[in-house]
Amino acid sequence: MKPRHRDGLLALAATVVLLAGAAALGVAPASLLAPPAPLAAAVGALGAVAIELAMAARPEAARRVWADARVRWGGTLLVAAGGPAAVAFGRPVVGRIVVAGLAGGLLAYFLLLAGVLSGTLPPPETWLDDGG
Repeated sequence: MKPRHRDGLLALAATVVLLAGAAALGVAPASLLAPPAPLAAAVGALGAVAIELAMAARPEAARRVWADARVRWGGTLLVAAGGPAAVAFGRPVVGRIVVAGLAGGLLAYFLLLAGVLSGTLPPPETWLDDGG
């Protein structure tokens, strides 16, 4: 399996667990559209783009770190469990903000991934290439 496809499947699994776990703990999906959740989602999306840009700046280092299964699975589990944990241990509004932020980051990742896989966007390792 190609690494980008694998990473997309891991992100999809994290999204399903994040949203299902939050819903099981009482976070209604519609509540993620009520303030302040959209702002948290936007911040999460910006965070995902910043992470992708940081990895694009040092593609070899990013590939080396991400090649470690512990990093891939650890990151996936952190995202998947982070929202439900915030709901379970925080106040409801805090949980919603965390879930919305993580979901926004995942959405941005999926959009970037779709762009790269479709050829609409160049591969991330070329984003910051100065051409020389």
